[in-house]
Amino acid sequence: MTLTETLAERFVHLKFDDLPKSVIDEAKLCLLDTLGCIYSAAQRSDIRDFSVKLASTTSEKNVAIIGMNDHTSLLNAAIINGTMAHTVEMDDVHKQAKSHAGAVVVPTVLTYGNYVGSSGKELLLAIVVGYETMLRVGRGMNATQHRLQGWHATSTCGTFGAAASTAVLANLNEDDYVHALGLAGTQSSGLWAFTANAANSKKFHAGNASASGILSVLLVKSGLTGANQILEAEDGGLFKASSRNYSFNQVTSDIQNEFLIEQITRKPFACCRSMHPSIEAALKAREHDISLDEIKKIIVKTYEVAKVQCGFTNTPNSVSEAQFSIPYGVSIALHEGNALIDQFSMEKIMDERIRDVAKKVEIVVDSNFDEAYPNNWGCELEIQLTNGKLLVEKVVNAKGDPENPLTKEEMHEKFIYLSKGLIGEAKCKEIISIIDNLEKYEQASDLLGNILGLEV
Repeated sequence: MTLTETLAERFVHLKFDDLPKSVIDEAKLCLLDTLGCIYSAAQRSDIRDFSVKLASTTSEKNVAIIGMNDHTSLLNAAIINGTMAHTVEMDDVHKQAKSHAGAVVVPTVLTYGNYVGSSGKELLLAIVVGYETMLRVGRGMNATQHRLQGWHATSTCGTFGAAASTAVLANLNEDDYVHALGLAGTQSSGLWAFTANAANSKKFHAGNASASGILSVLLVKSGLTGANQILEAEDGGLFKASSRNYSFNQVTSDIQNEFLIEQITRKPFACCRSMHPSIEAALKAREHDISLDEIKKIIVKTYEVAKVQCGFTNTPNSVSEAQFSIPYGVSIALHEGNALIDQFSMEKIMDERIRDVAKKVEIVVDSNFDEAYPNNWGCELEIQLTNGKLLVEKVVNAKGDPENPLTKEEMHEKFIYLSKGLIGEAKCKEIISIIDNLEKYEQASDLLGNILGLEV
C-alpha cells in the first residue's frame, strides 16, 4: 500500500466512539485554543478590512466568517478563517512535524462543518483525523531539512490535514479519500521568503492550506483523481522534492495506536515558538532584579533553525518581524515581564530602550541543542553584566511543551484573554462550557453559527 492509501485505510474507517477520552479532550482544547486565536484576529482592523474586501469578490453568502457577523463563499471563508487562526502567532504547534495544525485543521472543520451541517461528534472526529494526517506527513518529511530548504510546513503539510478533515465531514469512501490527499499534495505550497521584506503573507499560508484541502474534496466530487504516491513518488513526490533524509515509516508508524494530537505544544507567548525558550529564560533572569543598564551582552545558545528563523534581525521594524526576532523577544521580556499581544505593538517595537537591549543579543548555534532538535526546542541564555557577573538560564522544555504543558485552567484563561474583547467574558465562559460538551450536540452547525460566535 502507498502512504496515502495507508492513511486512508486507517482514518476513513475511524469512528468517534473509537477515540480514547484523552484524545477527545485534546481535540476540544485544540478547538478552543484555535478559536481564541481567530477571535483575537477578528478584532484587528487590518484583518477586518481583508475579510470585507475578499468577501466582496463573490455574491455567495453561504458560509460564516468567524467573528465577523458576515458570510461569503465556502473557499473564501476557508481562506479568511484560516488566515485569522494564524495571525496573532499564538496557535498550537507540533515539535517533530514543525507544523501549526490547529491554524489549518480547526478553521477547515468549522468552515466545512458549517457548510454541510455537521454534528459535534463529527466535528471532533474531523479535528482528530486532520491533526493525525497533517502531523504524520510533517513528521515523516523531516521538518528540519524541509524548513532549512525554505519551506513552511504549516502550509505544505496543511493541505493534507485540511483535505483529511474535509473528507471525514464529506463522508468520502476510501478510494476518494486517497484521491483527495493526492490532490491536496499537488497544491502543497508555502515559502518562507516573507522575512526578506517583512511581508505579512505568512498568515495566509494557513488559510490557503485550508481552502486547498476543501477544494481537493470538491474536485474529487467533481470527478478528478489524485496521485496515490504524492508523498513517496520518485519523480515528483513531495518528500523528495522538498526535503532530505525523510522517513516514509514515520508517516505510518504505530498508526493504529498512536495519536499525535496528544503531543501538541501550545503557546503562552504571541510569537514564533522558537522564541519561547529564550523568552522564558529571560523571564527567569529577570527574577534576579538586574538593572537593564548594566547589561553588556546577551548570548542565546540554541538550535540552527531558531537562528535562521528568528535571528535575521535584532531591530525589527514591523509586528511580523518582531514575532520572529529572538533579540526582540528577549529584550521585551526583560523590560516588561511578558510577551503577549500588547508587547508586540509598533509602539513597543520602536521603543529605543527596548531596541538598545535587543542590539546586545547574539545568537549562537549550540550543537547540544541542535542535535536535540526537533524533539527538544531549547536554549541557554547568558547575560554578561558590566560588573563582570554572568547570569545563565537554561530552558529545554518551555512552558506549553507536552513535557511542561499549559493546564486546562491556563488554557481557559488564554481563551478569555484572546476573546473577551470581541465577545465579552460571559460569552467566553459559555463557549468553554459548550466545547466541553460538544459531542452532545446533533446539529453543531447551528450551534456554531448562533452560539460559538461565528456570527457575533
